[in-house]
Amino acid sequence: MEHRPGRGRGIAAIVLLVLGAVILVGVTVAKAVAPPSRYTQGKAVGWHMAPTYTDGESIYLEPVAKGALRRGDVVLASVPWSLHKTQMNRVIAVGGDRIRYKPSSKITGQYRLVLNGLPLDEPYLEQWKNPSAVGFDVTVPKGYVFLMADNRMNSDGSQYANNGPVPASKVASKVVTYPMAKLAVWGQLAGVLVLAVGAAFGFASRRARGRAPRAAVPAPARAPEALKPAAPAEAAAAGERADVPS
Repeated sequence: MEHRPGRGRGIAAIVLLVLGAVILVGVTVAKAVAPPSRYTQGKAVGWHMAPTYTDGESIYLEPVAKGALRRGDVVLASVPWSLHKTQMNRVIAVGGDRIRYKPSSKITGQYRLVLNGLPLDEPYLEQWKNPSAVGFDVTVPKGYVFLMADNRMNSDGSQYANNGPVPASKVASKVVTYPMAKLAVWGQLAGVLVLAVGAAFGFASRRARGRAPRAAVPAPARAPEALKPAAPAEAAAAGERADVPS
């Protein structure tokens, strides 16, 4: 079966135009329903969050809504153990949690913190590092967070008795891998790009159809002279000649 010229590009154009419209409209509606938080860009200071973040590494910061802090979040907070205005730390426990550690005990083959009675998995720590240089047993008050750095052997944190949990109100912002506001912009640009490519395919398909040569329509076959029916006058004359005796 012979396809029309430009048919494949026409199908690609339809698919891309629909996909681009879905992406663009979807991202725009999502931004309108739940506007992404404004973000700022900064740099990590010091090595207390190594190996996750190293000194001078670029970071993205988003504001934290009240009550939105979660265990494992990396935050920028005003802490009593830092000489700087704010410092990066990780939220290990939130209000109501019991967090403890005994340096002399081993759990499942390696040292671990114990959160609410269960060993805490901390994949962001290097395997050879202990989770704390000191032992502690703390129940975090409501409205507070228990903060520790990732470089536990070379940093301060809530694990030390003279520090303790930090009020959640002291958390200035959350460190994110990539801000949602930036992702939304890239999503909209991707939708526009897909639409443009689809329009280009559509244009190419129309040009291909316009340039295609039209098939010649064959003329109807002419009947042989011998098979043509005789005209009425000719038929009558032939009959008269046949009646005359020779």
